[in-house]
Amino acid sequence: MKNRIFLRGLNLAIVGVAVAAFAACGDDDGGGSGGAGGAGGGAGSTTSGGVDPSTSTTTTGSTDPATTTTSSASSASATTGSGGGPQTIEMIDDMEDNDNAILAKGGRVGYWYTFNDGTAGATQDPPPDPEGTGETPFTMTALDPARGQSTTAARSWGSGFEGWGIGFGFDLSSVEGAKAVYDASAYTGITFWAKVGAGSSTAASVLISDASTDAVGGACTDECDAWQKQLASISEEWQQFTIPFADLKQGGWGTPAATEQIDAAKLYSIQFQVGEAATFDLYIDDLAFYN
Repeated sequence: MKNRIFLRGLNLAIVGVAVAAFAACGDDDGGGSGGAGGAGGGAGSTTSGGVDPSTSTTTTGSTDPATTTTSSASSASATTGSGGGPQTIEMIDDMEDNDNAILAKGGRVGYWYTFNDGTAGATQDPPPDPEGTGETPFTMTALDPARGQSTTAARSWGSGFEGWGIGFGFDLSSVEGAKAVYDASAYTGITFWAKVGAGSSTAASVLISDASTDAVGGACTDECDAWQKQLASISEEWQQFTIPFADLKQGGWGTPAATEQIDAAKLYSIQFQVGEAATFDLYIDDLAFYN
């Protein structure tokens, strides 16, 4: 557990410097902005409090296409990236177990967390846990009304951030706080459902880091510029977003990646970020890899 606490604190410290640099440079490409942090886990192998289960021993490796399932749930409208809609999916987290862990499938071990720019007087819920103590784990939000069969979603809300903003997400492989690469090369990209609450900012970005764009990978330090895609005009009604890995671009403010596209065989984290906003309230549900 001490290792987990140290590593998470280090990741968040690096992120504060890196994203501050991005805020100064801006992003003309609409790509979003960066952030980090970490935790890992899964259904059937987590404790009820949502803290890192030391008994979880899933191994890192490529996902198994044989475990893919057809997409469930539906809602009013849908938007997609250039790759079109998903044919099959490998669920990363459907949030229905109502804990802070992603599903323990395909060698994934990850936990949801939050982070922000530290603006004085600003608020974010669930609150960040930069020391990784597990005392205030990320909590899911009950949906009222439900979205089809989905009754719970990941959500972060608050107000007052005047810097680069806020974020929430998880690492794909983090056993005992030891963040490692995850092989998602069997998949085309990610798909998820999203909406915002009343009065919220309607713009957010999805960020995915790989070996070239995460400090743990060693290729960048304080200017880790994750692969990202802006999600503009998110509605108060549920929409499905389908993001091919090929559509992700760096923000352009930090250390250039060693490759022209994200290396899906060496992923670290998936995060959602909202920039400077008077009020934010972002929901994410049924997040999956897809083909």
